[in-house]
Amino acid sequence: MFSHPAVLFLWIQSVSGWMYPKCHIYNSGEYLPTWNYCPLAEQYTAACRDVTAIEEDLLGLPSNINTLCISMKHGENSSMSLGFFSRFQYLENLYIGGCFPQILPTGNSQVLPNLRHIYFNGIVTGCCDCHIGPNAFRDLNLTSFTGGLNQDVLLRLPLSGIKQIQFLVLSGRNYIDFESVCNVVFLLSIKGIRFSNANTSSLSMSSVELCIGLEYMEFHGHGLFHSTPHLKWNFLSSLKNLKILYVYGQTQNSLDLCSFRNQPITWLTLLSFRSRKIQTLFAKQFSCLENLQSLDLSCSLISNIEDFAFLGLANLESLDITQNNITQLYANTFIGLHSLTLLDLRENPQIYNIEAMSFAHLTCLRQVFLGYLNYPPSEAVIKLNLTLVFSDILSHLTHLHISSGMRPMQLIIGSNITSKQNLSLQLNGQTVSFEDCDRPFFKSVTHLNVDAEEFLCGSEFMGKYFRSVETFVYRSKLSAKSVDLTSMNQLIHLRKLTLIQVDLLIQHSADTIFHNLTKLEVLKLSNCRIDSLEGSLTKDFKSLKTLYLRIENIYHVIYSFTEPLFSLKYLILDMLQIFCSCDSAWLIAWAKGYRSVEVIMLNHEHIYTLEDLICLSDNGLDTPNFVKYTEANCTTEVGFVLFAATGLGVLFFMLVVLVHNLAGPYLLPLYHITLGWLSEAMRSNTRGRYHYDAFVSYSGKDERWVVEELLPNLEQRGPPFLRLCLHSRDFQLGKDIVENITDSLYRSRQTLCLVSRHYLHSNWCSLEMKLATSRLQVEQRDILLLVFLEKIPPRRLSAHHRLARLVKTRTYLDWPQDPHQHQAFWDRLWAKLIPPTEA
Repeated sequence: MFSHPAVLFLWIQSVSGWMYPKCHIYNSGEYLPTWNYCPLAEQYTAACRDVTAIEEDLLGLPSNINTLCISMKHGENSSMSLGFFSRFQYLENLYIGGCFPQILPTGNSQVLPNLRHIYFNGIVTGCCDCHIGPNAFRDLNLTSFTGGLNQDVLLRLPLSGIKQIQFLVLSGRNYIDFESVCNVVFLLSIKGIRFSNANTSSLSMSSVELCIGLEYMEFHGHGLFHSTPHLKWNFLSSLKNLKILYVYGQTQNSLDLCSFRNQPITWLTLLSFRSRKIQTLFAKQFSCLENLQSLDLSCSLISNIEDFAFLGLANLESLDITQNNITQLYANTFIGLHSLTLLDLRENPQIYNIEAMSFAHLTCLRQVFLGYLNYPPSEAVIKLNLTLVFSDILSHLTHLHISSGMRPMQLIIGSNITSKQNLSLQLNGQTVSFEDCDRPFFKSVTHLNVDAEEFLCGSEFMGKYFRSVETFVYRSKLSAKSVDLTSMNQLIHLRKLTLIQVDLLIQHSADTIFHNLTKLEVLKLSNCRIDSLEGSLTKDFKSLKTLYLRIENIYHVIYSFTEPLFSLKYLILDMLQIFCSCDSAWLIAWAKGYRSVEVIMLNHEHIYTLEDLICLSDNGLDTPNFVKYTEANCTTEVGFVLFAATGLGVLFFMLVVLVHNLAGPYLLPLYHITLGWLSEAMRSNTRGRYHYDAFVSYSGKDERWVVEELLPNLEQRGPPFLRLCLHSRDFQLGKDIVENITDSLYRSRQTLCLVSRHYLHSNWCSLEMKLATSRLQVEQRDILLLVFLEKIPPRRLSAHHRLARLVKTRTYLDWPQDPHQHQAFWDRLWAKLIPPTEA
């Protein structure tokens, strides 16, 4: 609704802050009240109602307004001086409704330098007694003048000081002779004229002789009192500068404008003729309009178009035949329209036959609006073969609109043709289905608008076949049959998605519908149904900037809903209905505190604040204020929360310190022992519980003794042959060292520690000893063997408490220095390491 925050701010100000006793201030583009003469605010506008004295009632208005609209309370008023408006130096448009016996000049040529348009309307009766003096407008540089003037006042207009104007609008019930009008047109060098419900004489060649300079002419006869004047089309011969002609209203004029003239009318480029009298367009009816570029025949009663009706309109680019009663289109209906780019046939509710190749020869056609198709009742479904009707033209279209009203419609592409443009496709019908869904034509559609209860390919949702679509508007009905819309998440190029009257409650997984839409910038859910809004729905909305929600049912809004919306700028909640639940209480704080997102609350297009939001209670009857409900039921005392958190934190810290002091040295080994035991317990082993007979713990500086002495005498001796685990050979590459040590310990039946001076200086060997002794204490089995490779004094061992205790309590082996004792050493060690079943 609001494209920019500044617009929203100005709108709020205009309806609440900038008010005067009889006037309101509006900004550009806003619609004014129906009583006003300004249909739309132009720039900075002041609209004043029930004015009795202009000088008094307009006091205090800003001097920088651009448009001033005044509606007088009484039909007759005192004289009006234009000098009063001199303080509005930026005034460009002045609209006044009311009668004044006399209009007085400004009295200064420097006053109102920007005023370009004046509108005088004498309410109902017209300003029949108004006196416009010879100097009334001499100080103004007007470009247009509008007024409900009688003929005498009109004839005095050239004497009012107006030098020349570009545009003149005449309205009211006063009779005005057209020759008098043309006299004013000639004297003021007027280029354009409009008659709005004016009572004028008929037009003929003789009556328009002095209107030779006119380029624009418009007749509106929709009023209660007058219809469009009778036209003798030969008047066009005298207006050789006329380029644009509008004729609207309850006219009795026929459209035989080419019958009076043998020579072409080359100057007319736009013709708009709306009459309830026209029912048939005859062959070559417009053949004299060789340079006509736009033809509007809408809002008439045309039911039949003869072949070659438009022959001769070789330069026509736009043809509008909307809101007629056309029944059939033939192959020769549009013959001769070689330059036509836009053809509008909407709201013709009786089209029951479109002949093959009806549009095939329109080689420049880009936009087609077709409907309503209304085939005979015997045909349950309206079928249309696009290739048959459009042929190769289909590949050049940029916009295609097809409607079957409230009838089911089935479209057939009929070939592998594809559009060379980015096609905008709009479809309307009770149901819309396609027969050949895999055609490449669908990949060229970038904008898709569908108004149908069901949009199908067979029994599947048709939307998924438009893989290139960037804008998708889908209007269904809440009462429509359930069709799985999950495939919509395949439209990964979507930037704008609008769903209207779509029941998401009956979808198997409503959240999944919106997955993968990472490029989506605008999402509108209007008059839809949904159970709840949560993060699983918005998880892929990385680019979403605008979210508009108008949900029909009462629903939940979960906090996770907004978490993925990093790019969100505007959240518009229209007629928000939520349950009274603490799950939605976050919305209040989020809307107030999240400054990067502007939350707009609407109720029937009126803005309200979160403080006025109501919710539905559990009994389904009460509707309390939501803010007050959350304060009473969902607010936790901050002091209590801080006290509890602080107390638990202190208690946890004390517990950690106590455990560390009492059992600090045992924590790390216990952790690794537990981890290793669990890992080994869960690991499948076909050879038994252990992979190795012994894990060898040794210093890397003793590796030569291990390779030359240990391995040949233990692994190569047998049977049985022992299997030893060495860190240099069997540890898994890339794995954490501690995990390697733990795994190897618990995958080995015993641990063999080769103690040397190097061993005592190694931190890794110390860790292996610590883990091995911890395992020994837990399992209470004879699984740890000590071998001293050299003599180590007791005082050196005392520094290593674990090793010193083991030496005092357990039997160990010394590597003999005498070579003759080596064999006995290996026999004893080998006998200890072999599995019990092999001993």
